[in-house]
Amino acid sequence: MYRLVQEHPTTSVKMVFLEDKNLDMRRYNAPTLCTEVAAIFVGDNGEPPANRDICVYPVGDTFQSISPLNQCCNPMTYPLLFPRGECSWNTGMEHVEEGRTAKRTRITQLQCYAYRLSQRNGFSILHNSGKFFQQYIVDAYVKTEGLRLHFLRQNQEDLRIELYRGLLDALQCRAHNENIRTGKLIMLPSSFQGNPRHMEQNYQDSMAMVRKFGKPGLFLTFTCNPSWSEILNSMEGVQRPEDRPDIIVRVFNMKLKELLEDICKHGIFGTVFAYIYVIEF
Repeated sequence: MYRLVQEHPTTSVKMVFLEDKNLDMRRYNAPTLCTEVAAIFVGDNGEPPANRDICVYPVGDTFQSISPLNQCCNPMTYPLLFPRGECSWNTGMEHVEEGRTAKRTRITQLQCYAYRLSQRNGFSILHNSGKFFQQYIVDAYVKTEGLRLHFLRQNQEDLRIELYRGLLDALQCRAHNENIRTGKLIMLPSSFQGNPRHMEQNYQDSMAMVRKFGKPGLFLTFTCNPSWSEILNSMEGVQRPEDRPDIIVRVFNMKLKELLEDICKHGIFGTVFAYIYVIEF
């Protein structure tokens, strides 16, 4: 990128962010205190590139591109976390459990990262790396979520995309009238968490419960506290709660289950006919 900028200098560019007032500002708000700028390289079909180009520069002027699914990506990206060059997940990694009866014999990327994040006896470079550990977790989430989206993109026929043929025709008609080109439409199922269809379905289910059981009688907010004794007692050495997001999430999840059990099963606030809860990060 630096070489391209040097060979093809550009003039000054002014960028203006237009905010849509109809969007949830907690999810789509523009940055205010950041100086970085993110750029998206758009492909021919209107989609950003799905794969990341990882280049390895050995001795010399040549370079070699490797796939993001390569098992050597993590040790090369985080040499301080994997000083011995331990290989990470690959598409052919299989379970080693004897007597396994499940049909799926290969390990998913999510299972591999769950194994890596597990706490074990002894010193762990990964769990004591501070912000490196946070970056590693974010990178793991992006990779796992990217594989899920790639699977949905490649299996649109199995999702019965033909049921939305009317929507496709309406978009093409509007594009023709406005003299614009339509991109490639990818339908995400409502079971994919985080997309608008998933949130819309949960909202409609909530409204259906309100119509049947009436308006809610109790609104409760449960906030995670990094000073909980369960979190502080799990810290090792000079670790801080923000350095162990895995422990914070686990403790919060366990306390949330206990709270729901006290409310719904033990009835500390009375008999519960229906309940709805949302987890926000």
